[in-house]
Formats: sequence, structure tokens, C-alpha cells
Amino acid sequence: MHRHPAPPVRFRPMGRSEHPEYCCFDSWAVDTAARARKRGVGAPLTGRLLAALDRVGVGGRTLLDVGCGVGDLALGALARGATSADGIDMSEGAIEQARALASDRSFQDRTTFSVGDGATQELGTHDIVALNRVLCCYPSVDRLLSNSLGAAGAVYAYTAPVHDGAVGRINRFNIRMSNAWFRLRKKRFRGFQAFVHDLDSVDRTIERAGFRRVHRSRERFMWRLAVFARTSP
Repeated sequence: MHRHPAPPVRFRPMGRSEHPEYCCFDSWAVDTAARARKRGVGAPLTGRLLAALDRVGVGGRTLLDVGCGVGDLALGALARGATSADGIDMSEGAIEQARALASDRSFQDRTTFSVGDGATQELGTHDIVALNRVLCCYPSVDRLLSNSLGAAGAVYAYTAPVHDGAVGRINRFNIRMSNAWFRLRKKRFRGFQAFVHDLDSVDRTIERAGFRRVHRSRERFMWRLAVFARTSP
């Protein structure tokens, strides 16, 4: 039995000065949407997450994509039988691209894409909540996890940079180099920084919220993909 989502919330757009995460995502969204039009998804990792969600059951369910970018994950879930899909992202440009992609694929009547912060905005309950390459955009993930876990009726999933072992060291080095570049180009990137979080701690937080892990894999060398199923209300 899956839960029906709350009526879509029209999120209040926030001023760009409130979130450095806005920085360059508007311009990046144009390139990501172009790749999604050619390949179905903007990045191979998104396709791997869709495949993992399909294995636990997407058909007949509702999905919320937190930090949805151009909406390719949400639209991919609809193509796999989801009944509806909503997305929230802090980039206005990304949301514009998501709505355009939904129209291109004739899914505009089954989607809602809104500007807002998934860590603070009220989120309606959906069967599946996914965070694809989102945790690494927040200096602290506590509020993001708390807020989005409460919206997940049956399944919770994420992808994020691996934090441990040799790959974790490579990821931290690469992100330090990227962050140094972002600081040098402060006017363009507006203070944006990326982060590698302790994903074992993230998993424990998800499990304490009443979920058990049903899938975990290393994807494209640098990423962890994890899917959890709810075990308690």
C-alpha cells in the first residue's frame, strides 16, 4: 500500500543571496538538459539510480526528487511507471529546464517542479524520495536529511561522493581543488563550496528514521548509491 502525496506545494523562491548553492547551477542546467534530451538522463549516475529504484518498485508510486536539477530523474521514474513525480531545486534555471523537459516528454500534467530548499521547505509525502548528487552541496546534511526523510512513505535513496578509503581520499582532494577554484572565481560562484560527508553516519541517520538498507553500490568509482525501504511508520 503506498501513500498518496499531499497536494503539491508551491515553494517560495528565495533570494539568491540566501544560498550560495544558486551560483552557477542556472548555466550548468542548460548543458545538463541538452544531454538529457540526447541520452534520456543528464548523467550516467542518474541512470544507475533509476535502475536501482526500478528494482525496488517504481510503478504505481509517487516520487519526490529533492535537488532535482533539470528533472531527468523524476521524468525517468514516470517513464518507468510512476504515477506522478515532483521536484524541488534552488536553481530557477534548473526548474525552467525541468518544466521544459517535462513538456517535451508530455509529462507536464504529472509533474510539479518548484524552486525551494529541500532542507527547509515543507515537503508533501511521497512513496519515494530521492536525493541525487545533492548531499555534497550542503555543508551540513542534518536538516536536509531530517526534512526529506519525513516525506518518504516507502523508499529513500541517495547518491553521494564516497568518503572512505582510497577513493574517499581522492574525492576529498578533488573537492579541495574544486573549492579553491570556486574561491578564486568568487564573483561567478558566489561562495559555493562542495563537501564530502561521512556516508556511514548518513546511513545510520536514515536507519534511525525507520528504514533498512536494501541496496548499496559503488558507481562510476567515485559515488555511493544507496536505497532504503521503510520498516516502520
